[in-house]
Amino acid sequence: MERRRRWAASGRLPPGLAARFTLAEQAVLALVAAETARRKDCRLAVGHLAAIVGVAETTVRNAIREAVKLGLVTVEERRVTGFRNDTNIVRIVSAEWTAWLRLARKGVMLNTPPSRQQGGGCKSPRGTATEVLTLIESGRTEPKKGCRGAAGDLNQSARTGIRFGRGTGRAMR
Repeated sequence: MERRRRWAASGRLPPGLAARFTLAEQAVLALVAAETARRKDCRLAVGHLAAIVGVAETTVRNAIREAVKLGLVTVEERRVTGFRNDTNIVRIVSAEWTAWLRLARKGVMLNTPPSRQQGGGCKSPRGTATEVLTLIESGRTEPKKGCRGAAGDLNQSARTGIRFGRGTGRAMR
């Protein structure tokens, strides 16, 4: 459920197109969009798509079938011989969706630290020098000798407990 929601909320579908699909179908199409952005088309098997997104194989088939009906993607079936088939190739053909994917990738360079990315901002790239003290160096390893500090040493603190004596037995009966 978590993976499905994360894929659906990844922003790889334009909001106008995403409104036409369920959450699980949005997650499937988001993975198709991610593969298309990486490799120009999606060649993952239906079971593999389902396993990555966290949905059933029927949901993957329904999502791709509905996207084909709406004219968002094309599916190229690759039949080999007899009962053997290669994985289908899913390509995004919707102009709105491809423009959305191009906008999402613009200006962001992958695998670089945030200070080297293009764009504005007002934060300085220099970090703050903070020292990390260990307990031995800080000198705070010895207990304090005040009232509350003496509780660490049981011999110095007053022992409290239930007193067994004259008045306590009657109240318990």
